[in-house]
Amino acid sequence: MIDWLYSLPDWLLLVACAAVLSGLITVLPPVTHRLPWLNPDAEKTDFVLRLQGTLFTATSFVIAFTLVEAESNYRKVDALVSAEASSINRFDRLLVRYGHETADAVRPHLLAYARSIVSDEWPKLAHGDGSDKTQDAFGLVSRGVLALEPLQGRQVTIYAEMLRSFDQVAEARDSRLNAVTVSLSAVFWEAIGFAVVLLLFVSSNIERTRFRAIILGCQMAVLGTFIGFVFVMDQPFKGRSAVDPGMIMQTITIMESRKSG
Repeated sequence: MIDWLYSLPDWLLLVACAAVLSGLITVLPPVTHRLPWLNPDAEKTDFVLRLQGTLFTATSFVIAFTLVEAESNYRKVDALVSAEASSINRFDRLLVRYGHETADAVRPHLLAYARSIVSDEWPKLAHGDGSDKTQDAFGLVSRGVLALEPLQGRQVTIYAEMLRSFDQVAEARDSRLNAVTVSLSAVFWEAIGFAVVLLLFVSSNIERTRFRAIILGCQMAVLGTFIGFVFVMDQPFKGRSAVDPGMIMQTITIMESRKSG
């Protein structure tokens, strides 16, 4: 439902989150001050200011924790892509070392598979889907490998390594497809939402001066910016800062320049 937000530039998301919280802390006080039991005075303001500092620290801690968690998820997905690129490159290298035309015939299929990951499958990862075209390209690689018949002692050894490398390529793709669902638990966002709403409510009950309004607006802008940052990092395959297939593209370049033996 909110996936369209990831189509916006990251800086715009950060600015929007900062503006929303700053705007709320600006418009809420006139509303809450109309309630008789919440009408602030000097004594109430002194108490609220002490409580507000504690709430802001606690909220910042929760956001910092979620940011670390989101960053960790992002790095794990990025590592999966790097491992997949490495597995494809190693598999292609073993096909070259095999030293037979039947193995050489598999290499174009492997190259087509790698290209399909980038051009066909990658755009669909943001929607949580894989590509049937990429799966078909992988099937051609699979049939080509299983059709090999090693004859010499050297070929038998390389073929055994090749099968292990082929399994790693298959497992790497499975891991990447499974990673499309990686994101922060809804509990994290519920905790952040509750803490922010409570902080806004408490902050709106401080006796207003122009100076306090400016400082509270800046405080909420900082909080909103970090919430926006967590949102940007939460979905590793979505947004302008999403994990990209750069490592696989580098592998494609290496494969294209590698000559068969």
